Amino acid sequence: MSSGPPEAELLSLCARPRLDARAVGRLRELLAQRLEWEEIFRLADGYRTIPLLATNLQRHGAALLTPALRQSLQRLHQESTRHNLALSVQLLQLLERFSAAGIRVAAFKGPVAAIAIYNDLAMRACGDLDLLVARADHAAAERLLQSLGYVVQQRHPAALQSCLTHNRHATAIDLHWGMPPASLHLRTRRLWEGLCTVALLQRSVPTFCGYDCLLICAINAVKEYWKPSLHHLSDMASLTTDYNREAWRAAFTRARELGCQRILAVALLLTHRVLATPLPPGAPARLLRSRTIHRLVDEVQAHLLPAAGGHAPDEDLKPRYYRTKTAYYLALTDSPWRRCRGWLRWAFKPGKADRSLLALPKGLRFLYYLLRPLRLLLKRF
Repeated sequence: MSSGPPEAELLSLCARPRLDARAVGRLRELLAQRLEWEEIFRLADGYRTIPLLATNLQRHGAALLTPALRQSLQRLHQESTRHNLALSVQLLQLLERFSAAGIRVAAFKGPVAAIAIYNDLAMRACGDLDLLVARADHAAAERLLQSLGYVVQQRHPAALQSCLTHNRHATAIDLHWGMPPASLHLRTRRLWEGLCTVALLQRSVPTFCGYDCLLICAINAVKEYWKPSLHHLSDMASLTTDYNREAWRAAFTRARELGCQRILAVALLLTHRVLATPLPPGAPARLLRSRTIHRLVDEVQAHLLPAAGGHAPDEDLKPRYYRTKTAYYLALTDSPWRRCRGWLRWAFKPGKADRSLLALPKGLRFLYYLLRPLRLLLKRF
């Protein structure tokens, strides 16, 4: 991503878990330029890459930074680490209460991912806590959290989660009963087969490991094109450093079981473009060469950094290469039947534009179903 502002290029370089000699050379060239460091810090905070930024700059470019910049980086990294520690303590306390209540729960993302992916709580910036429970346990889990002082702020059926915040401190919890978005129909129940534990502050925490950890990173990296997740791309790059051909085949086999092969392909191609990771050997060639998959990658990349979009995350919710979010998700889903059904519904279901084109009496309104595809064809040609 070297065609945009140097600040964006520096951020993408420092989002790599490992830098080769060429990347280190380019990083030092950028550090020799006049940079807008407030913008770099703002973007790194928004994309949750402060730990990687601080680590890579300290490791490869400390001599080119002013004392003030080194102090700022150290302060931001320390603040991130303290926040992660506080989240970790709260998570362990919550897991004890869930266990006592007999509610099965898995923690993912956040401080658990920092340990599972980097084996270092300080290497991954964390926002809130994410917990997954079975759908049948979700209401009981909500009541338990409410008894502990958490308040339900929103319930998002389309995101398969409710969002809660504590009434005394700033901790937020996303309580999932599935892996969002719901429109992708991911087979979340299969995730319970792959649970393992990681040691967080010397306590065992149930989470998703191996290929499931990679797939969750991929889902979170591309599920919202309008809010791209740079730190999840970094997570993927770190997780797959030692993957060989057999590991990649196993990862795509697991992705097929969960219904997210296309998601994995999009996330890997995006990671390749942004972080210069090698393309995975053993991955299905039909996916890596698919025009649709590359268009999906274009969609997410267009919103990722000022180098591609010229705006901050969350600023533009409208897709650039797809008509609607629904069309984006249709292209992302693995099921050919769901894609076909979705496109047919779009092609034949009348909308406001069809009804405004011609006013039909009630008895003839069925003709709108014929008028719509005709109007679309005329519009195209």
